[in-house]
Amino acid sequence: MQNPIILQAFYWEMGTEEYAEQYPEENDLWILIADSAEEIKRSQFDFVWLPPANKGAAGQYDVGYGTYDLWDLGEFNQKGSVRTKYGTKEELELAIAELHKNDLKILYDAVLNHRLGADEKQLVELKDGSEAEVWTKFNFPGRGDNYSSLKLGWKCFDGVDWDERTQRAEKFLFHTKEWDDSYGENYLMGADMDYQNDIIKEDVLNWGKWIVNEIGFDGFRLDASKHVDNQMIYDFVEQTAQSTDKELFYIGEAWVNDAEVLIDYLETVGQDRLHVFDFPLRKNFIDLMHGKLDMRWLGEKGLVNKDGYGHRAITFVDNHDTDRDGDNEYGTEPIMDRKFQAYCYILMRREGVPTIYWKDYHNHGLKEKLDNLIEARKKFAHGEPYESESNDKNTYSYIRTGDDNHPGSGLVMMITQHDNGELIEKVINTGEAETLYYDYTGHVEKEVKTDQDGNGKFFVKGTMADGYSVWVKKQD
Repeated sequence: MQNPIILQAFYWEMGTEEYAEQYPEENDLWILIADSAEEIKRSQFDFVWLPPANKGAAGQYDVGYGTYDLWDLGEFNQKGSVRTKYGTKEELELAIAELHKNDLKILYDAVLNHRLGADEKQLVELKDGSEAEVWTKFNFPGRGDNYSSLKLGWKCFDGVDWDERTQRAEKFLFHTKEWDDSYGENYLMGADMDYQNDIIKEDVLNWGKWIVNEIGFDGFRLDASKHVDNQMIYDFVEQTAQSTDKELFYIGEAWVNDAEVLIDYLETVGQDRLHVFDFPLRKNFIDLMHGKLDMRWLGEKGLVNKDGYGHRAITFVDNHDTDRDGDNEYGTEPIMDRKFQAYCYILMRREGVPTIYWKDYHNHGLKEKLDNLIEARKKFAHGEPYESESNDKNTYSYIRTGDDNHPGSGLVMMITQHDNGELIEKVINTGEAETLYYDYTGHVEKEVKTDQDGNGKFFVKGTMADGYSVWVKKQD
């Protein structure tokens, strides 16, 4: 698979309020995905990242991150509905079949850190010797013993954040427990899974193998992975990978804004198959959005530019957590301006696997221009990369040499945070003498011819909306 691209096929508000009215087809996502499989393939995506497909505590209103029953994929009447927010198990299986028919790989968003929506309370002794009434008994009455006979009680968890009897909200660690060995904060939310308990660990590992071998997924996005026991992350990846002849793909969501810390996380888990989202790179896109990024050093930013780790970076501009309506609980902001500059950067880069966000692609009206950049990535983003000596505080250029396996490949990418409306001119050495180039984005109508030394005067528009260009060789 060359120059792969991931489509994140959902967003937080999907199927709610004005989105449900404006985009009614999204109210039944599995059906929409099945109907769209051919189009997704034509758009040259390789992976489709689906939202959590299992039953959440809020039933059909749960986005999926309030895990109640991993084994219920919209098949049993639990939490007020048979279907999940996105549809039924039968509809999910149809979507998977259609995606596979079009040679697309599918990623499951696995929320393994916690459970919510317990069926009963239990009185449990706490570490300090006191007692708390906690929601920790999961009976799964609608599913019964189908797929798994395990019912969950307090021994499957390390602790919770709510005492029903005293109405107190704080971290409560159970008396025989220690928090698992996670890289980040050990408690995040809900009933915190105890993966030092072999019984619950085995059940979740078996679920992962079932998702791959029976349901048909081709990999996982591991939600909040830095809060999950490190050994569990390693074992989940290792055992699911060993359970199939398919080459599975894994992404950990470790929300860390420092590339060196992200590297330390990867080394701590020690699982070579694991990729991670490049949050450090996205942090720079926020500065770019505000026109405050020193672009001289953009070629060094993020995990994607760290030697030995760039191939493990999943690059992105926005996702369901960073781009939400209203105030963002994670303390970040969506990329509202210069978004195409950011997409152009991740799509033309040699290292990293870029992700396109559904809300950008379909709801924000960016599809046509993103399709242009996707096509440029597939056709021209080949060969060795190097940084341009012309890079300055406001304009960044990046060159791909092309290779023999892709005739006509190679490119000059330019992005700028100038907004003066003028054409920004840079002398760039492409390594290709006496060669004619044109702007594949169509933003600049001029053609550029390099001299005998491979130097040419290339241009990019100094505007927020169109401040990116991809110059490629003009074919005879």
